[in-house]
Amino acid sequence: MDQNLDSFKLAGLRAGALVEAAAQDSALVRSTMKLNLWRKSTKLRLKRLFKKCTPPTGKLQILIHIRGGIGDVCMTRVFIKRLREAVPDSLIYFAYDFKSAVDMVFPDGLIDGFHSNKYIPEQFDLVISGCHLLMYDYINRARIGKLAPQLLPLIENGLDVQRCFKPFATYTPYLDGQLAEIAIAHGGSRITNLGWFTGLDVHQNDLAPLTLDPDLTHRTLTQFGLAGQTYITIHDGINPHTDPSHNGRTRNWPRTHWQELIQQIKQQFPHLKIVQLGGKTSIPFDFVDTSLVGKTSIADLPHILRRSCLHIDGESGMVHLANLTQTPCVVLFGPSKAAYLGYSRNTNIQAPFCGGCMNISKHWMTQCILGYPPEKQCLASITPKQVLDAVKLHLKSAK
Repeated sequence: MDQNLDSFKLAGLRAGALVEAAAQDSALVRSTMKLNLWRKSTKLRLKRLFKKCTPPTGKLQILIHIRGGIGDVCMTRVFIKRLREAVPDSLIYFAYDFKSAVDMVFPDGLIDGFHSNKYIPEQFDLVISGCHLLMYDYINRARIGKLAPQLLPLIENGLDVQRCFKPFATYTPYLDGQLAEIAIAHGGSRITNLGWFTGLDVHQNDLAPLTLDPDLTHRTLTQFGLAGQTYITIHDGINPHTDPSHNGRTRNWPRTHWQELIQQIKQQFPHLKIVQLGGKTSIPFDFVDTSLVGKTSIADLPHILRRSCLHIDGESGMVHLANLTQTPCVVLFGPSKAAYLGYSRNTNIQAPFCGGCMNISKHWMTQCILGYPPEKQCLASITPKQVLDAVKLHLKSAK
């Protein structure tokens, strides 16, 4: 008996009951949820009507449909590694919004292919979907029982947990922050959740490193002038699909802090190049040695991170990608919770002021819930000296 898992389930039932009670008191919430469920069921019915569905034959076929950002895709790699070990002869497909992200995280045969989000569940024997919590959306018990009977007990264990958190799936992502609180209190974490909700043995600090082609790594580094260089990487961006209607960036460290930190690193480690990574939501810094903001493809990133001595970042998808390249990180946590999303191999710095408000509101990534301006938000309370001390420990231990 897993006492942590049992207490986790009880906490989910308790919180879910409160959510359901509040929802039932609101006619607007009830009607909105009914409309949402109707939309989903209608969409699926139309798919079945206009799209030919061929039932699976041959090997067991499994679809993993992940929602969220690139970091969420990265965090499923260890889960899929465990799933592959449980059913080695199965075909595992991955559905996500962007094929390029899936190709980056799974370049080495761990999955059997990418699939569009426009699928019909009956095309597969097992469909698993979600983000912070995974749900079994479709189960072909007859074929699973014939081709992979060892999977059935795991599915039953996962369904037992899922039943305790049904409102969390219904009201996702608005309850993801509450799910994080419950997980932390009962010995869980972001990746451990994936195992608990599916019955697989998955934990936060399990490894599923990327297998990268060394020749391609060399060509990538040569392209950006990094071949033969000793460098650290930094990143200061947010999910490019974040709602831009608010001007704040609650997960971004102040530019002045970055500038002070980089100046100190360059003084104490003059042999190191400072390389800035980032996409369209990052602002290039003029005080780094090399800014690659907007200059790299998504496929370039793991190769650059793999050869980095250290990566410095807020809690972002880049950190979860760096984890797959086994590059150590110094990670600054403000609204996000280090106890939920951090890796033990990194130095995780939680803001000493406030913080931990992830998913309390729809705009938590771009608007401080308490109304503080950027220079007074939780992440700004992490000082350049705190980060520099962590950087020095990492770099000295790596010698």
